[in-house]
Amino acid sequence: MSHRTVAALMALFLSVSVSWAHPGHGDSEDLRLWKDAEGLFEIEASFSLEKDGKALLIKHDGAAVWIPVARLSAADREWIRARKEEIARMNGDSAAIVRAGDGQSVTGMVVLGMTGLVVLALAGNATRKRWSVAPFAGSAAVLLMAGAWGVAAWLQDAPPAIQRHFEPFKDKLRFRSDGDWFYVESNGMPDHPMMVGIRAWQQQVPIPQNYTGGNAWQIPIKPRMADTPVSAKSALFRGAIALAVNGVPIFNPIKNDGRTDTFTAGELDQYGGHCGKGDDYHYHIAPIHLEKIVGKGKPIGYALDGFPLYGYLDQGGNEPKNLDAFNGRMERDGYKYYSTKTYPYVNGGLKGVVTVRGDQVDPQPRANPIRPEGRPLRGAKITGFSRDDEKRTVKVVYELSGKAHSVQYTAK
Repeated sequence: MSHRTVAALMALFLSVSVSWAHPGHGDSEDLRLWKDAEGLFEIEASFSLEKDGKALLIKHDGAAVWIPVARLSAADREWIRARKEEIARMNGDSAAIVRAGDGQSVTGMVVLGMTGLVVLALAGNATRKRWSVAPFAGSAAVLLMAGAWGVAAWLQDAPPAIQRHFEPFKDKLRFRSDGDWFYVESNGMPDHPMMVGIRAWQQQVPIPQNYTGGNAWQIPIKPRMADTPVSAKSALFRGAIALAVNGVPIFNPIKNDGRTDTFTAGELDQYGGHCGKGDDYHYHIAPIHLEKIVGKGKPIGYALDGFPLYGYLDQGGNEPKNLDAFNGRMERDGYKYYSTKTYPYVNGGLKGVVTVRGDQVDPQPRANPIRPEGRPLRGAKITGFSRDDEKRTVKVVYELSGKAHSVQYTAK
C-alpha cells in the first residue's frame, strides 16, 4: 500500500468523521414549528438528530428536547425522513454505514479514529519498509481531533444516564432534559389493575393526570447530599417524595394527617397504591412488581432528590445491610435508597438537596381534580377493576353489606 493510498484513506476517514459529528445542530434553516400527532403541543425548534426512534430538537434558548418520532405529526415525520436522506446524500454512500443521527455510538466514533491509525500501521508492515510517519502526523492529529469533536458532540446530545431506567416504559412516557433536570411526562396511570384490595376507601377513582409540559416530573441529574436531610417521619406529608420508573408518583407511606400508615390501615391495593383527593393514583410503598419489567438489581424509581430507589435486594442479589434511617446507604457508585417490607417501605425521606414548600418538594406536578373530593365509605371493599384503553372506560367493583356495586366512568 503506497503512501498516497494511505493518505487518500485517511482523507476519506477524516471527511466522514466531520460530516457525522453533528448533523443539523443549530442550523437556522431547520428552525420550524413542530407539532405532535394529537395536537397536544407545538414547539419552535431546530432539528439536531434522530436516535433510537426519538428526535432531538434544540429550542431558541439552547434547551434540548427529545420527542418520539412516532408521536410527531405526519408532516414532521416526513420532514425528518427527507432531512435524513439529504444528510445521506451529502455524506455519500459510505456515510450510510454509521451516522450519529441514526444512533451512532461513542464506540463507533472511537473505532473510526483508531481505524485510521491501524491503516497506517498495516501499510508500514505490508511494505516492510521503514518510512517516516511525519508526512501523516498532521493528518493523524486532525483525525484524532475530529474524532474527539464528534465524541464530545455525541455526549452533549446523549440523554442523561437516569433515562435508561425509565426506557422500559418509553411507550407511555416522554422524556427531556437540560443541564440540571431530567423531566418525565406521564398520565400517572400504570398498566396494572388498580384499587383492588382496598378496605378503607374514600370513593376516589383513578383518572389520567396531565403531568406534561410545565407540569412534568423533574429529577436532579446531579444529586447532592444535603447538609440537613428531610425525614419523612416528621415532614413531606404532602405530595410525592419519589417517582416510579413507570411514571407513577410515590408518596410518603404516612398519609397527610401525619400519623396514619396507609399500608397497615388497609388503604392500599395489591400494588401498594391508591387514589388521592384529586383522583390521582400513586404508590405509598415500593412498587416491587416493576422488577419483573426492569430486572432485579435495577432501580424501580428515583427519589425527587435524584438518588435511585431499588427493590429489596442490591445489585449483588443480597439484602442490603446497615441501612440508615432513610432506608439508604452510600455505595461505591453513590448513595442509594432501598425498599423494605416494613416501615418506611421506600425512601424514608430525602438525603439529597431539595426545596420544601408547604410540606412538599417544590417544584413538582399538581393533580387536576375534576370533582369534589370523596368521603369514606365505611365497610366497603374494592374487589374488581377493569378498563378498556381504546374506549377509555374504567370500572371499579366493590362490596358493601354483602352486595356488589360498581362505579363506571370514561377516563379521557
